Amino acid sequence: MSTRTKNPSKEAKKESPTVADPVATAEGQFTPTSIKGRSRPKASQEKGWNNILVRAKKLVKNRPDDHLSSLLANLRELRIDRREPSRFYQTRDIARPIGEKIMERAGLELSDSFYSPQVAANQYTVNAASPIRYLGELIRPDTTAIMELGSGWSPNIFQLYLLHGATRSRKKIYYGGEYTRSGMITAKYLANREPAMNYRAFYFDYRDPNVSFLSKQKGHILLFTSHSIEQVDQINPALFEQLRQIPNPVTVVHFEPVGWQRNEELLARRNAKDDAFFEAIGNRAVEGDLNSVDENAAWWSWRLEYNTNLMPILWDLEKRNVIKMERTAFNFAGAANVLNPSTMLHYEFVR
Repeated sequence: MSTRTKNPSKEAKKESPTVADPVATAEGQFTPTSIKGRSRPKASQEKGWNNILVRAKKLVKNRPDDHLSSLLANLRELRIDRREPSRFYQTRDIARPIGEKIMERAGLELSDSFYSPQVAANQYTVNAASPIRYLGELIRPDTTAIMELGSGWSPNIFQLYLLHGATRSRKKIYYGGEYTRSGMITAKYLANREPAMNYRAFYFDYRDPNVSFLSKQKGHILLFTSHSIEQVDQINPALFEQLRQIPNPVTVVHFEPVGWQRNEELLARRNAKDDAFFEAIGNRAVEGDLNSVDENAAWWSWRLEYNTNLMPILWDLEKRNVIKMERTAFNFAGAANVLNPSTMLHYEFVR
């Protein structure tokens, strides 16, 4: 099988049936053809975000004086990790050699600002930076808008606010773009627990996007997504045209499981709807194949009908000098699901 890849330089989600559980055959083996599903339906998300609201109200009732950070921690959404974890190895000569060796084995340098040495399961490995911490470093003195698209109940937005602080956020607007009603209601409820925060929820749909109101925003805009584009098979390129027309500087960061899209064969097979090809990958994955993260992620994307056009859109924008790619990091994290690892795509719109 060809493994040739294409590498860029250095929400509507579907209404669909619930994904079926794996079904065992008579031989006791799971068959990927029996577990093909679709991305999470809107009704499921509405229910999930409403459950968060119920839990949040219960927490507030029992502990009315608790800070927003405590609420997020109890809702299992507080992930602001250590800043510059690799700095220890850069400033301690005695530890530098082993830190360099660990990074070298992963094809990285110790000066990398996104990955750092780590120990897991009695082995030396590397760890990716917290997306919240990474985004926090991109908030500039002239940043006036921080926006997440497909924000759910906005836990990422709230964490960025806590990281940046109330004092430095006085002239900043935090936006949560979401297409579920319960997500927006829950976000507004939690935002009201922090009166100093200027938070605004708005309806957003990846298939019919509208962020043109940002053209009226003064200063730098930081926009990001986190495992929300994944849910939409084809996002509307009009989103990027709207961002291009904004006169002010715009920084965009995606944390999405699309690293497999840089493999031309995998992308072509998805676009050709080659079910047999992905069923074969699925059979190997179900048997525990660890040979290709890209292939397994592409199979997972195929079985849930996840996104296929984010990276092609960005390749075209970069080719036309509409954006400048600042940093990429393919296939990291995946603690919740190793078949659906994150890929970071960080770029600036050329002005």
